[in-house]
This record gives sequence, C-alpha cells and structure tokens, in this order.
Amino acid sequence: MKKYRIIIYMPPPMSIISKTIVLRIPSNTIYRALKDTRLEKLFPEFFIGVTRRLVVDKTNKELTFRTITQGSQIEIIETIRLKISGKDTTEIEYTTETNAEENNLMVQSIVHTHVANILYSLLLLETGYINGLMERKKTDYA
Repeated sequence: MKKYRIIIYMPPPMSIISKTIVLRIPSNTIYRALKDTRLEKLFPEFFIGVTRRLVVDKTNKELTFRTITQGSQIEIIETIRLKISGKDTTEIEYTTETNAEENNLMVQSIVHTHVANILYSLLLLETGYINGLMERKKTDYA
C-alpha cells in the first residue's frame, strides 16, 4: 500500500488598511486623477520590478489596482470607492490589502507609507482644485 503525502499551501491572510476621506471635488475629477499613469511614464526607474494593473474599473464609482513586486514577494490590492456626498463633494473609501505578515515591520512600514502618500496626494488634489476655483472666480469678477 502506497502512502501519499498531501501538502496544502495556505497563503497568509491579507493585512487590511481602510481609510475614508471626504474631499470637496467632483467624483469624475478624482476618478481621472487616480487613473493617470504619467508618473509611471515619466519616472519608470521608480517602478522597476513592480507591476501595477487596473483590475476593476467602474467609471466614477470604483477602481481596484493590483500591484505585485518582482517574484510576488509583496502583493497590494487597492480598492477606491467614490461616493457622491454633495454637489461637489465626494466620499472616498480607500482600502489596501497586502499579503505581508503583520509582524513584518519593514513591509508594513512600506505599505503604511504608500497609503499615507495616496491620501496626501488626494488632499493635494483637493487643494489644487479649490485654488483653481478661487482663481477662476477672481478672473470672473475682474
């Protein structure tokens, strides 16, 4: 009688970070900004060994990106849900899932910095949008 050894690989559970932010910007402006790929094209040296793909694209409602480092060491799945919450106000729910173990401080630090950079970029987008509106109003009244 032969004995078989069965090995089942269970990937580590995904570590999840979720943040919600409300911006005074229409959802279509946020949607277009999130889909912008100029950074990757202008500075490809920052993306060596990194593959980023858009896997869900619901216009002005939801985007999901899947980012994998070379060798699949780190996998990040980012989901951004846009919800209109006023005339020119959008609620953004930003969720990041990663395969990094919670006790891997180096990788968690990289992921947390990435999340902070995305949120900071969204705040800068709002600042630019509001400043643009104010400038336009100045020229309309001049």
